[in-house]
Amino acid sequence: MKFESDAGAAAAKNILVQFFRYLDERRYSQLADLMTDDGSWERQGRNLTSKNEIIEALEKRSHTLHIHHLLTNLFSEIVNDGITVTCYMLVVRHDSGKQITGSAPLNGVANIRTTRARLRHTPDGWRIYHLASDAPSFSAVDQ
Repeated sequence: MKFESDAGAAAAKNILVQFFRYLDERRYSQLADLMTDDGSWERQGRNLTSKNEIIEALEKRSHTLHIHHLLTNLFSEIVNDGITVTCYMLVVRHDSGKQITGSAPLNGVANIRTTRARLRHTPDGWRIYHLASDAPSFSAVDQ
């Protein structure tokens, strides 16, 4: 497989970044729209296989959770039917169980893991048809 640096690969990377930004901002419907109709997301031990299933799972998240998914070292590869984007994901989170105003306390990075997304081009542009993360390669001791 060759590494790709054209506009399609850049657009695919942007979709993945946008996906996690929507997750952090609780924009679940828009997040789900970045998936193909037959897409799947391996999330927290479940394989979510429809947009409705994704939205339902995400709506169960704590309403006091402050979280950021930081993606770095992104690269893309051309595969048979699309592009695979691989990156490191660093997760910073805080959930005291109470609403807070202003900045959340920063206790460091909760974990670091490798994330892989497979995307294919659709009439709506690049969309994710499979998303999965490895088990954390690093985890905070006290979080």
